[in-house]
Amino acid sequence: MALADLLRFVFVAAIVTLYTTGLLSPALIVVFTLATSTVEAFRLPAGGAILPQLLEKEYYTLGKAASYSFSRISELAGYMLAGGVIALLGAAGALWIDAATFLISSAIIWSIRYQENLQGAKQTVKGVIQDFAEGFRFIRASRTIRTVSLMGLLINFGIMPLTVFQTPYVSDYLKMGPETLSYIKILMSVGMMTGAALLPKLGKIKTPVIAVAAGVIMGAALIEMSIAQSLSSPVLKMGILTLSMLSIGFGGGLLNVIIGSSVMKAVPKEMMGRISGFLTAMMQASMPVASFICSALAVYFHIPHILVFFGSMTLICSLALYFRKKLDALS
Repeated sequence: MALADLLRFVFVAAIVTLYTTGLLSPALIVVFTLATSTVEAFRLPAGGAILPQLLEKEYYTLGKAASYSFSRISELAGYMLAGGVIALLGAAGALWIDAATFLISSAIIWSIRYQENLQGAKQTVKGVIQDFAEGFRFIRASRTIRTVSLMGLLINFGIMPLTVFQTPYVSDYLKMGPETLSYIKILMSVGMMTGAALLPKLGKIKTPVIAVAAGVIMGAALIEMSIAQSLSSPVLKMGILTLSMLSIGFGGGLLNVIIGSSVMKAVPKEMMGRISGFLTAMMQASMPVASFICSALAVYFHIPHILVFFGSMTLICSLALYFRKKLDALS
């Protein structure tokens, strides 16, 4: 993790240096983007594997909630400060701050001290293949991982119309300016932070009930968004938009912490990196598929209709998973 963050610092520093010297080209941007994404592909599974190494099992949910909440707080602070930083320091100054955060993160992670058992690590190609196969066998046998995968796909497919059509929806249907896009991002972050922070306080409510409620909230919010564009009052439009974004973020925050803590409880520590890597890859792969579906639907339907479709599917799938007892595997 520390080496990955150090490399990301190097890549961003290289980009800003080339930018200030006038040597940055689109081709170099592509190269650095691919390099950064490759490093992140190693960083994310390691980040998922370290949390259960540092916490006792009874603190998994609280730890995951705290990690997710602080991430959203940082994201929210970034959205609020970005415009001012760029106006004050310029694009190059903002990029140097971006680079510095990776360097600071690397130093903090490097300072973590815990005993990790690497005795079972295999350095041969055959050993890597065996580890990979063992991970897949565990995934097939684990009801929790299968359920978590379904919930993760549900989240990705549910919010994809918002991701793909955010700008045309705001400009063409709501008739609002670019500041509304920033407002939406802030509301989503606030909702996610609130949902993640609240989950540990809901200990008396069963996890499957919370999970289905989160899915229903997200689905209903997407349907609600389709109504906003038909309202004539700007105040009502903004009210519906505010409630929808907070609800989607809130439901997403709940589900992300539930998924994260369920995985930590179900997966042995020595396999966490492999399972975390598989889940991350699957979620990332589902996003272009969902984006393609949204784009195909946009040829024949208006955006509000697509929001209703995806919102209804999210709501129905959440209820179906609950009543078929699929969510009972979550913890």
